[in-house]
Amino acid sequence: ETFVTEKDLDDLKVLGVSHCRIPVGYWLVDYDDADGFVDGGERYLFRLLAWLKQRDMKAVLDLHALPGAQAAKSGSTGRRADTAQFFLNAALHQRGRQAIKKLAALILQMDTNALTSGVVVGMELMNEPAWDFWDTSPGIKELYEAMIPEVREILPQEKCAIMLSFAGPAMRSEGMEWLTA
Repeated sequence: ETFVTEKDLDDLKVLGVSHCRIPVGYWLVDYDDADGFVDGGERYLFRLLAWLKQRDMKAVLDLHALPGAQAAKSGSTGRRADTAQFFLNAALHQRGRQAIKKLAALILQMDTNALTSGVVVGMELMNEPAWDFWDTSPGIKELYEAMIPEVREILPQEKCAIMLSFAGPAMRSEGMEWLTA
């Protein structure tokens, strides 16, 4: 109840902040008790988006954690893992792809509600994946090439930007070269 408060948003608004990046885990849209995460985050997300709308602020939803982790040894993937199993386990990879589409559908649903419409202006498909998987199969590039059109079938570009992560241990150019090809 106190992780993000209305006062927090008021303070950000006073500073001139107009957009918030909101990290969410796959379990928000694909909950399974066996994963060990807490269910029920959707109501808190809805409340946060409604508060943002009241302040004329916008949001980008960032799929911060995918099943099996998209990066090794990173707590930001939901559960610290020794390997990026999202790219190594076909079932986890498919589940993650479905979570991406489910998050897009949730964004569309939030946009049809008068209390939250117009707030979400972007979606990041995957937060900081392990760069070792850029050109593997399945890999980052393959995921982006497959999922961008699928997300676009749900979220039109005039309503929602799709954001991609090209983070790596050092400045990487492969992702940018791929985009410009």
